[in-house]
Amino acid sequence: MARFVLNKNMKIIAYPAFKTKYKNPYNWLLYTNMLQQGVIVEEFSPNKLLSKKYDIFHLHWVVETIVRHPNPFIVWIRAISMLILIDWVKSTGTRIIWTMHDETPHSILHLQVADWFQKEFVKRIDGYISLSTTGKTIAEQMLLPLKNKPCSIVPHGHYRDFYPNQITESQARKELNIPDNCKMLLFFGYIETYKNVPHLINVFRELAPSNWILVIAGKLERDHLKTEILSASENDYRIKLFLDYIPDNLVQLYFKAAELVILPFKEILNSGSALLALSFDRPILAPYLGSMPELQSQVGKDWMKLYTGELTTKTLNEGLIWSRQQKSHKSPSLDKLDWDILSKKSLDFYRLTNR
Repeated sequence: MARFVLNKNMKIIAYPAFKTKYKNPYNWLLYTNMLQQGVIVEEFSPNKLLSKKYDIFHLHWVVETIVRHPNPFIVWIRAISMLILIDWVKSTGTRIIWTMHDETPHSILHLQVADWFQKEFVKRIDGYISLSTTGKTIAEQMLLPLKNKPCSIVPHGHYRDFYPNQITESQARKELNIPDNCKMLLFFGYIETYKNVPHLINVFRELAPSNWILVIAGKLERDHLKTEILSASENDYRIKLFLDYIPDNLVQLYFKAAELVILPFKEILNSGSALLALSFDRPILAPYLGSMPELQSQVGKDWMKLYTGELTTKTLNEGLIWSRQQKSHKSPSLDKLDWDILSKKSLDFYRLTNR
Protein backbone atom coordinates (compact mmCIF):
# COMPACT_ATOMS: atom_id res chain seq x y z
CA MET A 1 0.00 0.00 0.00
CA ALA A 2 1.30 3.44 -0.90
CA ARG A 3 2.26 5.74 1.94
CA PHE A 4 1.56 9.44 2.22
CA VAL A 5 4.47 11.59 1.14
CA LEU A 6 3.03 15.09 1.01
CA ASN A 7 -0.15 16.56 2.43
CA LYS A 8 -1.43 17.29 -1.07
CA ASN A 9 -1.54 13.56 -1.81
CA MET A 10 -3.98 12.92 1.03
CA LYS A 11 -7.70 12.51 0.30
CA ILE A 12 -10.09 12.47 3.25
CA ILE A 13 -13.82 11.85 3.43
CA ALA A 14 -15.49 12.76 6.72
CA TYR A 15 -18.78 11.86 8.38
CA PRO A 16 -19.62 14.72 8.84
CA ALA A 17 -17.16 17.28 7.45
CA PHE A 18 -18.74 20.70 6.93
CA LYS A 19 -22.53 20.33 6.92
CA THR A 20 -23.00 20.45 10.72
CA LYS A 21 -21.42 23.91 11.02
CA TYR A 22 -24.79 25.44 11.94
CA LYS A 23 -25.14 23.18 14.96
CA ASN A 24 -21.55 22.67 16.11
CA PRO A 25 -18.65 24.19 14.16
CA TYR A 26 -16.17 21.64 15.56
CA ASN A 27 -15.92 19.60 12.34
CA TRP A 28 -16.03 22.66 10.10
CA LEU A 29 -13.13 24.24 11.96
CA LEU A 30 -11.10 21.02 11.97
CA TYR A 31 -11.46 20.27 8.27
CA THR A 32 -11.28 23.88 7.08
CA ASN A 33 -7.86 24.08 8.71
CA MET A 34 -6.89 20.80 7.05
CA LEU A 35 -7.84 22.24 3.67
CA GLN A 36 -5.50 25.16 4.32
CA GLN A 37 -2.67 22.65 4.66
CA GLY A 38 -3.20 21.29 1.18
CA VAL A 39 -5.18 18.09 1.70
CA ILE A 40 -8.49 17.22 0.07
CA VAL A 41 -11.48 16.88 2.41
CA GLU A 42 -14.95 15.94 1.20
CA GLU A 43 -18.34 15.53 2.85
CA PHE A 44 -19.46 11.91 3.26
CA SER A 45 -21.88 10.29 0.88
CA PRO A 46 -22.22 6.59 -0.03
CA ASN A 47 -21.86 7.40 -3.72
CA LYS A 48 -18.54 9.15 -3.15
CA LEU A 49 -17.20 6.24 -1.12
CA LEU A 50 -18.16 3.78 -3.83
CA SER A 51 -16.94 5.81 -6.80
CA LYS A 52 -13.76 7.50 -5.53
CA LYS A 53 -10.59 6.40 -3.74
CA TYR A 54 -9.82 7.97 -0.37
CA ASP A 55 -6.89 7.56 1.98
CA ILE A 56 -8.91 8.25 5.15
CA PHE A 57 -12.55 7.79 6.12
CA HIS A 58 -12.97 9.77 9.36
CA LEU A 59 -16.20 9.31 11.34
CA HIS A 60 -17.73 11.30 14.22
CA TRP A 61 -20.89 10.54 16.26
CA VAL A 62 -21.57 7.63 13.93
CA VAL A 63 -23.60 5.52 16.38
CA GLU A 64 -25.90 8.39 17.33
CA THR A 65 -26.68 9.35 13.75
CA ILE A 66 -27.06 5.82 12.40
CA VAL A 67 -29.65 4.77 15.01
CA ARG A 68 -31.51 8.08 15.28
CA HIS A 69 -34.44 7.09 13.04
CA PRO A 70 -37.59 6.07 14.99
CA ASN A 71 -38.26 3.03 12.75
CA PRO A 72 -36.14 0.07 14.00
CA PHE A 73 -36.24 -1.68 10.61
CA ILE A 74 -34.75 1.39 8.92
CA VAL A 75 -32.15 1.64 11.68
CA TRP A 76 -31.02 -1.95 11.07
CA ILE A 77 -30.76 -1.25 7.34
CA ARG A 78 -28.71 1.89 7.99
CA ALA A 79 -26.40 0.12 10.42
CA ILE A 80 -25.76 -2.86 8.16
CA SER A 81 -25.31 -0.62 5.11
CA MET A 82 -22.68 1.49 6.89
CA LEU A 83 -20.73 -1.61 7.92
CA ILE A 84 -20.84 -2.92 4.34
CA LEU A 85 -19.56 0.43 3.09
CA ILE A 86 -16.74 0.37 5.62
CA ASP A 87 -15.78 -3.17 4.65
CA TRP A 88 -15.75 -2.16 0.98
CA VAL A 89 -13.52 0.90 1.39
CA LYS A 90 -11.17 -0.99 3.72
CA SER A 91 -10.72 -3.59 0.97
CA THR A 92 -9.54 -0.79 -1.33
CA GLY A 93 -6.95 0.44 1.17
CA THR A 94 -8.86 3.28 2.86
CA ARG A 95 -8.10 3.67 6.56
CA ILE A 96 -11.01 4.07 9.00
CA ILE A 97 -10.54 6.64 11.78
CA TRP A 98 -13.05 7.33 14.54
CA THR A 99 -13.17 10.30 16.90
CA MET A 100 -14.74 9.34 20.23
CA HIS A 101 -16.60 12.40 21.50
CA ASP A 102 -18.76 10.93 24.27
CA GLU A 103 -18.51 8.13 26.83
CA THR A 104 -21.79 6.72 25.59
CA PRO A 105 -24.01 7.89 22.71
CA HIS A 106 -26.70 10.27 23.96
CA SER A 107 -30.48 9.85 23.64
CA ILE A 108 -30.40 6.51 21.85
CA LEU A 109 -33.80 5.17 20.72
CA HIS A 110 -32.69 1.64 19.83
CA LEU A 111 -30.20 0.44 22.44
CA GLN A 112 -29.85 -3.11 21.11
CA VAL A 113 -29.00 -1.95 17.60
CA ALA A 114 -26.70 0.77 18.91
CA ASP A 115 -24.76 -1.68 21.08
CA TRP A 116 -24.39 -4.21 18.25
CA PHE A 117 -23.43 -1.58 15.70
CA GLN A 118 -20.83 0.07 17.94
CA LYS A 119 -19.12 -3.26 18.67
CA GLU A 120 -19.03 -4.17 14.98
CA PHE A 121 -17.87 -0.69 14.01
CA VAL A 122 -15.02 -0.60 16.53
CA LYS A 123 -13.68 -3.92 15.21
CA ARG A 124 -13.24 -2.32 11.81
CA ILE A 125 -11.47 0.94 12.65
CA ASP A 126 -7.74 1.37 12.04
CA GLY A 127 -7.29 3.95 14.78
CA TYR A 128 -9.19 6.41 16.91
CA ILE A 129 -8.85 9.92 18.26
CA SER A 130 -9.76 10.85 21.81
CA LEU A 131 -10.27 14.44 22.91
CA SER A 132 -8.64 13.74 26.27
CA THR A 133 -6.50 11.27 28.17
CA THR A 134 -9.53 10.48 30.32
CA GLY A 135 -11.51 9.69 27.19
CA LYS A 136 -8.85 7.24 26.01
CA THR A 137 -8.89 5.42 29.35
CA ILE A 138 -12.68 5.21 29.38
CA ALA A 139 -12.79 4.08 25.75
CA GLU A 140 -10.41 1.18 26.37
CA GLN A 141 -12.35 0.10 29.45
CA MET A 142 -15.69 0.12 27.64
CA LEU A 143 -14.57 -1.20 24.27
CA LEU A 144 -11.79 -3.74 24.75
CA PRO A 145 -10.75 -3.94 21.05
CA LEU A 146 -9.58 -0.33 21.30
CA LYS A 147 -6.64 -1.41 23.49
CA ASN A 148 -5.04 -2.83 20.37
CA LYS A 149 -5.83 0.14 18.14
CA PRO A 150 -3.59 3.18 17.55
CA CYS A 151 -4.83 6.27 19.37
CA SER A 152 -3.99 9.96 19.34
CA ILE A 153 -5.05 12.57 21.89
CA VAL A 154 -6.30 15.58 19.93
CA PRO A 155 -8.15 17.98 22.28
CA HIS A 156 -11.28 19.94 21.50
CA GLY A 157 -10.40 23.31 19.99
CA HIS A 158 -11.54 26.76 21.07
CA TYR A 159 -14.02 29.08 19.32
CA ARG A 160 -12.30 32.43 19.71
CA ASP A 161 -12.03 33.17 16.01
CA PHE A 162 -15.38 31.76 14.96
CA TYR A 163 -18.18 33.69 16.69
CA PRO A 164 -18.52 37.50 16.54
CA ASN A 165 -17.28 39.15 19.72
CA GLN A 166 -17.67 42.90 19.36
CA ILE A 167 -20.52 43.80 21.69
CA THR A 168 -19.77 45.23 25.13
CA GLU A 169 -20.99 43.65 28.35
CA SER A 170 -23.33 46.58 29.04
CA GLN A 171 -24.80 46.38 25.52
CA ALA A 172 -25.33 42.64 25.89
CA ARG A 173 -27.07 43.05 29.26
CA LYS A 174 -29.30 45.75 27.81
CA GLU A 175 -30.26 43.55 24.85
CA LEU A 176 -31.22 40.70 27.19
CA ASN A 177 -32.97 43.06 29.64
CA ILE A 178 -30.77 42.13 32.59
CA PRO A 179 -31.31 44.66 35.43
CA ASP A 180 -28.27 46.75 36.39
CA ASN A 181 -28.29 45.43 39.94
CA CYS A 182 -28.37 41.75 38.88
CA LYS A 183 -25.72 39.22 37.88
CA MET A 184 -26.42 36.62 35.21
CA LEU A 185 -25.96 32.85 35.43
CA LEU A 186 -25.99 31.22 32.00
CA PHE A 187 -26.80 27.79 30.62
CA PHE A 188 -26.14 27.78 26.88
CA GLY A 189 -26.39 25.06 24.27
CA TYR A 190 -28.64 22.42 22.78
CA ILE A 191 -30.90 21.15 25.55
CA GLU A 192 -30.80 17.38 25.98
CA THR A 193 -32.10 15.24 28.84
CA TYR A 194 -28.63 14.45 30.19
CA LYS A 195 -27.84 18.15 30.51
CA ASN A 196 -30.18 18.34 33.52
CA VAL A 197 -31.71 21.76 32.84
CA PRO A 198 -34.98 21.29 34.79
CA HIS A 199 -32.90 20.26 37.81
CA LEU A 200 -30.77 23.38 37.44
CA ILE A 201 -33.91 25.51 37.47
CA ASN A 202 -35.23 23.77 40.59
CA VAL A 203 -31.92 24.23 42.43
CA PHE A 204 -31.69 27.88 41.41
CA ARG A 205 -35.22 28.59 42.60
CA GLU A 206 -34.65 26.76 45.88
CA LEU A 207 -31.46 28.73 46.54
CA ALA A 208 -33.10 31.98 45.36
CA PRO A 209 -29.79 33.87 45.26
CA SER A 210 -30.14 37.58 45.79
CA ASN A 211 -29.71 39.71 42.64
CA TRP A 212 -29.07 36.80 40.25
CA ILE A 213 -30.87 36.04 36.99
CA LEU A 214 -30.74 32.56 35.40
CA VAL A 215 -30.76 32.52 31.59
CA ILE A 216 -31.42 29.28 29.68
CA ALA A 217 -30.55 29.67 26.00
CA GLY A 218 -30.64 26.91 23.41
CA LYS A 219 -32.76 24.73 21.18
CA LEU A 220 -34.74 21.89 22.72
CA GLU A 221 -33.72 18.46 21.42
CA ARG A 222 -36.65 16.65 23.08
CA ASP A 223 -40.24 17.94 23.06
CA HIS A 224 -40.98 16.76 26.60
CA LEU A 225 -38.22 18.99 27.96
CA LYS A 226 -40.15 22.15 27.14
CA THR A 227 -42.98 21.05 29.42
CA GLU A 228 -40.53 20.14 32.19
CA ILE A 229 -38.64 23.43 31.90
CA LEU A 230 -41.78 25.56 31.85
CA SER A 231 -43.18 23.64 34.81
CA ALA A 232 -39.96 24.06 36.79
CA SER A 233 -39.75 27.79 35.98
CA GLU A 234 -43.38 28.63 36.82
CA ASN A 235 -42.99 32.06 35.19
CA ASP A 236 -40.40 33.04 37.80
CA TYR A 237 -39.20 36.53 36.83
CA ARG A 238 -35.64 35.58 37.80
CA ILE A 239 -35.50 32.98 35.02
CA LYS A 240 -35.29 33.99 31.36
CA LEU A 241 -35.90 31.31 28.73
CA PHE A 242 -34.69 31.49 25.15
CA LEU A 243 -35.71 28.02 23.97
CA ASP A 244 -34.77 28.24 20.34
CA TYR A 245 -31.81 27.99 18.01
CA ILE A 246 -29.37 30.82 18.71
CA PRO A 247 -27.87 32.26 15.49
CA ASP A 248 -24.09 32.62 15.40
CA ASN A 249 -24.23 36.43 15.45
CA LEU A 250 -26.25 36.39 18.70
CA VAL A 251 -24.10 33.94 20.67
CA GLN A 252 -21.97 36.81 21.96
CA LEU A 253 -25.01 38.42 23.61
CA TYR A 254 -25.42 35.61 26.10
CA PHE A 255 -21.79 35.10 27.01
CA LYS A 256 -20.85 38.77 27.23
CA ALA A 257 -23.77 39.38 29.60
CA ALA A 258 -22.98 36.38 31.82
CA GLU A 259 -21.10 36.45 35.09
CA LEU A 260 -20.87 32.66 35.25
CA VAL A 261 -21.59 29.77 32.88
CA ILE A 262 -22.95 26.56 34.38
CA LEU A 263 -22.87 22.99 33.06
CA PRO A 264 -25.25 21.03 35.33
CA PHE A 265 -24.82 17.81 33.33
CA LYS A 266 -25.59 14.36 34.73
CA GLU A 267 -22.86 12.93 32.49
CA ILE A 268 -20.08 14.56 30.55
CA LEU A 269 -16.87 13.47 28.88
CA ASN A 270 -15.95 16.42 26.68
CA SER A 271 -17.78 19.71 26.30
CA GLY A 272 -17.90 22.16 23.45
CA SER A 273 -19.99 24.38 25.75
CA ALA A 274 -17.05 24.66 28.16
CA LEU A 275 -14.69 25.67 25.34
CA LEU A 276 -17.25 28.17 24.08
CA ALA A 277 -17.50 29.83 27.51
CA LEU A 278 -13.72 29.99 27.86
CA SER A 279 -13.48 31.43 24.35
CA PHE A 280 -15.56 34.36 25.60
CA ASP A 281 -13.46 34.61 28.80
CA ARG A 282 -16.26 33.41 31.04
CA PRO A 283 -15.68 31.27 34.17
CA ILE A 284 -17.41 27.89 34.40
CA LEU A 285 -19.08 25.83 37.13
CA ALA A 286 -19.08 22.18 36.05
CA PRO A 287 -19.20 18.65 37.49
CA TYR A 288 -15.99 16.80 38.33
CA LEU A 289 -16.56 14.33 35.51
CA GLY A 290 -14.91 13.20 32.30
CA SER A 291 -12.24 15.50 30.94
CA MET A 292 -13.31 18.52 32.99
CA PRO A 293 -10.41 18.09 35.48
CA GLU A 294 -7.98 17.95 32.53
CA LEU A 295 -9.41 21.15 31.09
CA GLN A 296 -9.29 22.80 34.51
CA SER A 297 -5.61 21.87 34.89
CA GLN A 298 -4.90 23.53 31.56
CA VAL A 299 -6.78 26.81 32.01
CA GLY A 300 -6.47 27.07 35.80
CA LYS A 301 -8.78 27.12 38.79
CA ASP A 302 -9.46 30.82 38.21
CA TRP A 303 -11.55 29.81 35.20
CA MET A 304 -13.16 26.52 36.22
CA LYS A 305 -14.73 25.43 39.49
CA LEU A 306 -15.68 21.75 39.69
CA TYR A 307 -18.16 20.09 42.02
CA THR A 308 -18.76 16.43 42.87
CA GLY A 309 -22.11 14.69 42.75
CA GLU A 310 -25.30 16.25 41.44
CA LEU A 311 -25.75 20.00 41.56
CA THR A 312 -27.15 21.16 44.92
CA THR A 313 -28.02 24.52 46.44
CA LYS A 314 -24.74 24.33 48.37
CA THR A 315 -22.56 23.77 45.30
CA LEU A 316 -24.45 26.39 43.30
CA ASN A 317 -24.08 28.94 46.09
CA GLU A 318 -20.36 28.20 46.35
CA GLY A 319 -20.06 28.63 42.60
CA LEU A 320 -21.84 31.98 42.62
CA ILE A 321 -19.61 33.26 45.45
CA TRP A 322 -16.53 31.97 43.62
CA SER A 323 -17.52 33.71 40.39
CA ARG A 324 -17.77 37.07 42.12
CA GLN A 325 -14.19 36.64 43.31
CA GLN A 326 -12.85 35.90 39.81
CA LYS A 327 -11.79 39.25 38.41
CA SER A 328 -8.82 38.20 36.27
CA HIS A 329 -7.91 40.70 33.57
CA LYS A 330 -6.19 37.96 31.56
CA SER A 331 -7.87 35.52 29.22
CA PRO A 332 -7.61 31.76 29.80
CA SER A 333 -4.69 30.16 27.98
CA LEU A 334 -6.13 28.37 24.94
CA ASP A 335 -3.17 28.65 22.55
CA LYS A 336 -2.62 24.88 22.51
CA LEU A 337 -6.22 24.49 21.35
CA ASP A 338 -5.78 26.42 18.10
CA TRP A 339 -7.38 24.54 15.21
CA ASP A 340 -4.23 24.88 13.11
CA ILE A 341 -2.34 22.83 15.69
CA LEU A 342 -5.14 20.29 16.13
CA SER A 343 -5.61 19.73 12.40
CA LYS A 344 -1.88 19.06 12.03
CA LYS A 345 -1.99 16.55 14.88
CA SER A 346 -4.90 14.81 13.17
CA LEU A 347 -3.02 14.69 9.86
CA ASP A 348 0.02 13.25 11.62
CA PHE A 349 -2.17 10.51 13.03
CA TYR A 350 -3.62 9.75 9.61
CA ARG A 351 -0.09 9.17 8.33
CA LEU A 352 0.74 6.95 11.29
CA THR A 353 -2.18 4.64 10.61
CA ASN A 354 -1.11 4.28 6.98
CA ARG A 355 2.36 2.91 7.72
